[in-house]
Amino acid sequence: MTSPWYTVLAAAAVFHTAAHSADRTPPAPTSLAQLVVTHPDLGVALQDLKTSLYRPRTPLAFDNGASANNCAEYASLVLTSAPQESVNNASIQSEYLVCDAVRYIASEPFTVDPTLPRTRVAHRAQALFERLDLRTFPSSLQNRTDDRAHTLKTLLISGKVTLTGDTVEVDTSDQFFALQVIAEVRRPVVEGAEKLRPITWIVWVTDESKVGNYRSYSTLIVRPPSQSSTGAYTGTVYLPH
Repeated sequence: MTSPWYTVLAAAAVFHTAAHSADRTPPAPTSLAQLVVTHPDLGVALQDLKTSLYRPRTPLAFDNGASANNCAEYASLVLTSAPQESVNNASIQSEYLVCDAVRYIASEPFTVDPTLPRTRVAHRAQALFERLDLRTFPSSLQNRTDDRAHTLKTLLISGKVTLTGDTVEVDTSDQFFALQVIAEVRRPVVEGAEKLRPITWIVWVTDESKVGNYRSYSTLIVRPPSQSSTGAYTGTVYLPH
């Protein structure tokens, strides 16, 4: 970040036409979503939305025969078609995860303040490992879950588990699975309200088989338990609309 804080006023529609940042005196902070960025690529993209929107990327093939070459084209195509399912195309799609994250964040006015405390940074990976309900979003692990075992910890996956602040990685002989928190967002309950909604995490999922051709990369919106500090976290794959 090049400034102590900045405010962006944007709507999802900018991803079909143009994007811009507003250089103005910010409204009261409680009227904006408050964002803490934990991944440098996302931070750079949010500082200059227009450049991020049109920056050339590796062409991503879609089922309708078209290809996306930047975030603008991707955002338009994904509304009516899906990326082709192939190992190579899945790997390319990982380049477009930042497009999903920016689109989700920029759907409403937001403020980024690097001076805000990185809430419970040391506990993010631990929470994902111990409390994220794998039944709530599609992955190669979902069909292994049941009522008793439905977190990375309770599935008792063999192999090396690494927890580093924002990221949990599980590396086994036949699979690599990782969850990385790239940002946390607090949105106001209503415009100008003093109370903010609970934090949601934007999480990038890496799901790779070492023994087959399966590769999957997705953007997950993770929500903490609404009432219990010991309940499960839930995840929803972000789908632009």
